[in-house]
Amino acid sequence: MKKLLLLLSLAILGACSKDFLSESAPDQGVSGSITRFAVNGNFMYVLNQNEVQTYDITDRANPVLRHRLTTDWGLETITFYDNTLFLGSTTALYILDISNPATPVIQAKSDRLSTVGFSGCDPVAVNGNYAYSTIKVIENVCGIISAESALIVYDVSDKSNPKVLDTYPMSIPNGLGYKDNYLFVCDEGSDMLVVYDITNPAELLLTPASVPMTDPYDLIVDGQRMIVSTKTDFQIFDVSQLPQIRKIGAIGK
Repeated sequence: MKKLLLLLSLAILGACSKDFLSESAPDQGVSGSITRFAVNGNFMYVLNQNEVQTYDITDRANPVLRHRLTTDWGLETITFYDNTLFLGSTTALYILDISNPATPVIQAKSDRLSTVGFSGCDPVAVNGNYAYSTIKVIENVCGIISAESALIVYDVSDKSNPKVLDTYPMSIPNGLGYKDNYLFVCDEGSDMLVVYDITNPAELLLTPASVPMTDPYDLIVDGQRMIVSTKTDFQIFDVSQLPQIRKIGAIGK
């Protein structure tokens, strides 16, 4: 069963690369922020609840498990950026060094419970020296209902010592992504694709370009297009003239 799931994941990744790939490097498909596997060259990294599994996929039809890295419980999402893996969990942001791609090592762990008092589901987007993470709190799923959902901004210029710059309260935020100096956040709770100006990462500005939509979940920014996944459809936007965002189509699920 695990091998079948891996093969399906590779097939999905290949489809994403074919349909949406623009300026990405070879073997790096375009994906949303809410994903539990990532590919870099001939290696695929897969999350379990408390483990990162590294597979050699040189032979795409026969992936081979090469390494297991144990973490605390609650891994949720994985993002590849600048030869580094960023993991979002229910309690922390992990930064993994993959200088040796076959054996990732934990370079840093930012404990949100002690630094900002948040616990919840956690996708991550990284841009230069800054990481943006949404914390979605849902009772009995990923946190406690009395806690507060939020967008957290990290300074990751020193990958061994990430620092929280600021937090921005949100309703039920999900996936996120960016283009140029604008960050897009799917906020299911407010039925809104929220758009921030991130020119100054230490002080994000909420823009009037935010787009109302029902139950946005995740998004892909690919060149001049953005695809937003909701519970009922995929909405396609032209983002070539930011901060203006223009809807150009939709595909039902």
